[in-house]
Amino acid sequence: MSDTVKITSHDLCVALKLEHPADEYVTVFEVREAAGSAMGSRADALVLSLWASRGLDITGFEFKCNRGDWLAELKNPEKADRIARYCDRWCLFAAPGVVREAELPIGWGLWELSANGTIRRRVAPALREAEAMPRAFVASLLRSRHRLDADDLAALNAKHREQWEREQRAREAESPATLDAATRRDLERLRTGLRKLDEIREATGIDLTTYTPSRQWIERMRLADSVALEHKLRLLRDLFGDHDLRKRIEQALQADAEDARRPGDRGPR
Repeated sequence: MSDTVKITSHDLCVALKLEHPADEYVTVFEVREAAGSAMGSRADALVLSLWASRGLDITGFEFKCNRGDWLAELKNPEKADRIARYCDRWCLFAAPGVVREAELPIGWGLWELSANGTIRRRVAPALREAEAMPRAFVASLLRSRHRLDADDLAALNAKHREQWEREQRAREAESPATLDAATRRDLERLRTGLRKLDEIREATGIDLTTYTPSRQWIERMRLADSVALEHKLRLLRDLFGDHDLRKRIEQALQADAEDARRPGDRGPR
């Protein structure tokens, strides 16, 4: 969610559901005052704690994404009490800037969904003395519970969509078209280096991305490929009359020539 994207009720639903794991809470949406009634009050969400250590509380939520909608709600705050009376806590869940703390009715809490998707608990809801639920309300609650599977799927899809969009923005930010010349050169050098490592692996079977050669092996490779070394050895052989020294030089040159002609692995020995 970026700062330019308007936060919707669906965003609030997803955030609330992800905030309350299914093995710890039951979260239901659009719970009416009574089953089968199109009239009366409605809670946007109810969250029931499943752990006795937390008191098995019920928290009701009212969603507000629009300032005008909230100001209209303020003219008749008693309407929410028709469901809030069955809850242990009552809380507004709003987009940033929609609700001011000073406007809250006594005892109401306030949560905000930030533009980055995190929840800010600005005001903690007060503990209320909940009334016993009548059968009509229990039926409405269970009826809303029946829609939970679809809500689960929507929340999961929304979470994956948000993650994909975040990764896509990161990929676009790394696009060569948006990078300066120095960064593009560094990326091209990196790609060239990776290609060379692939060539070394194909030719020798040695993967230098996971294997660091020893210093001794590096020196051997440097000496084996040194034309100057071979030239010096030949000079030593021709200039010095020491029979043993000449013999050792001849053996070294012959061994190196045989290694060069021998097919197969030329890796470290």
